[in-house]
Amino acid sequence: MSDAADPRLRMAHEHVFLGAHHDKYERRTWGVIALCSIMMVAEIVGGSLFGSLALVADGLHMSTHASAMLIAALATAHRQSALKVALTFSVAGSKTASSGRPRPSIAIATG
Repeated sequence: MSDAADPRLRMAHEHVFLGAHHDKYERRTWGVIALCSIMMVAEIVGGSLFGSLALVADGLHMSTHASAMLIAALATAHRQSALKVALTFSVAGSKTASSGRPRPSIAIATG
């Protein structure tokens, strides 16, 4: 018997990457994004009102941080929704009953 066919070797470890406290950390991430965005707007507006190019530049630089965190948070939210869909439709495993080939949506979602 080959190693690939051995059922003990197929699921030797868990594939849980989000952790037990993921919801709490996700809320904190959205809070940091909000705080960063508020500071960004305040720096840009304050720099414009008082003629400080340094504050405007810092505010624009802050926008790169806020954007990066926003992309990460949206990717995480998308990943969670994709996992829910994958778990909902994975009754027959990750292969279709008729062809035996992997479903593309399941392969991407559980990737």
